[in-house]
Amino acid sequence: MPEVNRVRGWAAAALLILLLVSCGPKAAPALTPTPGPSPAPTATPVPHAAAIRFALIGALNPANVWALFDAEGYSYNTYAVMSGYYPRLYQLSIPDRNFEPMAAGGMPSPVEQEGNFYTATVPLRSDLTWTDGSPFTAEDVAFTVNTALSFQLGFDWHDFYDPDYLDHAEAADAHTVKFYFKKQPNVGVWQYGALQGPIVQKAYWSSKLSAAAALLPSSELLPQIASLTSQAAQTQSEINELYATLATLANPSTTYLETTNDIKGQQDILNQTNTAISKAQSQYDTALDAARQSLYALDGQGEPTLGDWMPAGPENGAWVNTVNPAHPFNVPHFDRSAYVLFSDQTSALAALENDQVDLILSPGGIAQDVASQKIVPPLQLADNRTSSVSFIRINSANAALADPAFRQALSCMIDNVSLGRYFMALPQDTFVPAGNQPWINSAATNPCQGQAESDRRKHAADLLKAAGYTWQKEPTEEQAGQGLMRPDGMPFPKITLLSADRGENLPNVAEAIEQMAGDFGIPLIGSPESAQDVRYKVFSGGDYDMAALDWQLSAYPSYLCDWFKDGNSFGYQSDQLQSACAALNATSDLSAAQKDVDQIQSILAHDLPLIPLYASLTDDAYRNIKYPFRSVLDGLSGVYGAPSLAIPAP
Repeated sequence: MPEVNRVRGWAAAALLILLLVSCGPKAAPALTPTPGPSPAPTATPVPHAAAIRFALIGALNPANVWALFDAEGYSYNTYAVMSGYYPRLYQLSIPDRNFEPMAAGGMPSPVEQEGNFYTATVPLRSDLTWTDGSPFTAEDVAFTVNTALSFQLGFDWHDFYDPDYLDHAEAADAHTVKFYFKKQPNVGVWQYGALQGPIVQKAYWSSKLSAAAALLPSSELLPQIASLTSQAAQTQSEINELYATLATLANPSTTYLETTNDIKGQQDILNQTNTAISKAQSQYDTALDAARQSLYALDGQGEPTLGDWMPAGPENGAWVNTVNPAHPFNVPHFDRSAYVLFSDQTSALAALENDQVDLILSPGGIAQDVASQKIVPPLQLADNRTSSVSFIRINSANAALADPAFRQALSCMIDNVSLGRYFMALPQDTFVPAGNQPWINSAATNPCQGQAESDRRKHAADLLKAAGYTWQKEPTEEQAGQGLMRPDGMPFPKITLLSADRGENLPNVAEAIEQMAGDFGIPLIGSPESAQDVRYKVFSGGDYDMAALDWQLSAYPSYLCDWFKDGNSFGYQSDQLQSACAALNATSDLSAAQKDVDQIQSILAHDLPLIPLYASLTDDAYRNIKYPFRSVLDGLSGVYGAPSLAIPAP
């Protein structure tokens, strides 16, 4: 992942800390929380305005829903404008990311085995209608799921309706949909997958896509490919056996020559089978691609939608959505949301200064050089934590680094608060980003979290001494330690901390940590290298001691197990962790999964095969609006401006 690129100098760092304390830049607080209920008998009027105006950078190429949620039509801009047209059964709340019903009428049933399938049902709200007035039903859900599976759609469609698990969906009745899985789904496949997928109206699309469906591959092709593949495997096995026999025979001999001829004959059969597989696969892929392209090209003009906003289309150079008067999920504080296009962020900022837009939306927020420009009231700059978190990855295969006590002491030596200030980031003490509330184990943190620098230093030294480490000269508050000795009496060896080189004259995390570890007599050498070299050494060569790397962490924390699968490049093995991960991967119960993740974080906090450092920041520039929360993970651009939650500011 790219290095955090937010060094604006020590003066800017100090300014940021002040902003974070006040939750807003300069005189105007960022993201002011909604006031609590007034004790006065007369209710305070809810602020309302005609339009909220968003600035988008680059082009907007509207796509139909099938392309929008696939790679064919996805872009940040189209997603910001159009993704809210479509209901989901469940959603993650803003800002806390709690799993909650949206179009569902309650929580899903438990997943149970039923014959060859695993099944579960979802109750639907009976009060929802599409914008053409027709009711939202289970037929819409089943149609959407089965269409995505039939066309083997990719990108978001694949992530939500995963064909490796999901077989089909059926309408059990008008307001109950039933999902059928090929194998036991886990929470990532169920609650964080199929239950959050977009849904379209069957009545509108079923006839429209009949021509595209007619282009789908013959239903006989996949069984044919599977049969040929099985034949090829059997033939290859027979060839292997013949080669094994050949190795035992004398050359020349009659049996040797006969066996050689048998091998040649079987190889000819294998070649013919592989050719047939290739031909059938090509035929299948060609037909599937033609069907998808036909699907993506369908005209969605006038499609009924079911969201807080409805498309009004282009108006005066902007794309406009109007509020859905049915208010199916929220009651927005604006009548319209307008999206104005700009060629770059600088021109968007000029429009913001001139009160032509209210918020700049851009992937990852606005750029450093734009954010660092002078922003004064009524303009505001909001800094938010992102899901991009920097960790120190430790190679436990190195005997000197295998001791959890040493790793715990190292985590105390590293002052991630100072690192956060220096790199314009926020300290990270947990393995799940702050803001992803359901999954955070607040007890599974850095052993020195919240301690003053002197206390951290003492704690680190005490941990090492308790584990049998000594020094030629012990570190104190007044002097650095020298000559750290391992419990076996041997000098602690030189270790290298890799990190991606951030460029000339830019501070580097490896060099900063080198100094922190050096205060304890640890011969740690910071080694900035190209990002490509760091990735190769860590993930391919395994030739590293420690490495500082950034990860973009997902909402569902399955990465905590994915990192430590068998043969992982951490060199870390834990039977306790593997057991907890096996439980997590096997459960479709959300509460059980949260307990499993808590346990996984506790194990990692003790063993520390990786040490959390800091989370990068994202900036959003805005005016005229506020939100009912103080902060949101990945910023306002990360939630596409949340137009249904924005409130006009006085």
